[in-house]
Amino acid sequence: MKKYDLYLFDFDGTILDTMAALEFVFSVSYEHVGVKFDPKDTVEFSRIPLDVGYKRLNANPEKWWDFAKYIEKSLDFKEALERNHPYPETYAFIDYLRKNKIRAGIVTSNKIKHVKEVLEVMHIPEDTFEVYVGNKEYKFFKPHADPVLQALKRAKYEGPLEKVVYVGDGYNDALCANNAGVNAIIIDRINAFEKSDKYTIITNLMELFK
Repeated sequence: MKKYDLYLFDFDGTILDTMAALEFVFSVSYEHVGVKFDPKDTVEFSRIPLDVGYKRLNANPEKWWDFAKYIEKSLDFKEALERNHPYPETYAFIDYLRKNKIRAGIVTSNKIKHVKEVLEVMHIPEDTFEVYVGNKEYKFFKPHADPVLQALKRAKYEGPLEKVVYVGDGYNDALCANNAGVNAIIIDRINAFEKSDKYTIITNLMELFK
């Protein structure tokens, strides 16, 4: 596969299997505002902005900020943190990044404080990634280009955009990359995505380096 000068990664569902944790977080947070959450919607809701999912479930608009605060709080509950798991290739992937001194960053819709706490629990060194961009670091959510553009700015990247790739697990990640003018890769571990000239599909993070 083509080699890049800068690799940017989504977090949830890309580097770590966080779906069980997110199922817990969505369930208790929606319950907190009187709405029942269907666990089968976890993957879909993890890939869309929080407010979009909230409106889709017709939750009370007056309780939005209470819900959003509870989401942030529950992400760090012990019960949530313990539900995060590595993918089979996660540690080999991290080891490869570190040994080969590959420039890499995290671009996520999550909060960076939480991401770093999960990395600590998973015994993944924080300095594996040189830049972290989360929902407090940009104005416009994916699929807008802003998250990736903020990462480029924070990484002080001045090279050609064709030498940058953003790897995620959903269409919004690919569209964000497209809108920012960088390469898009979707990691599809369950054969859920159709082929497209807008992105490349891989099934394992180590395929990036073959």
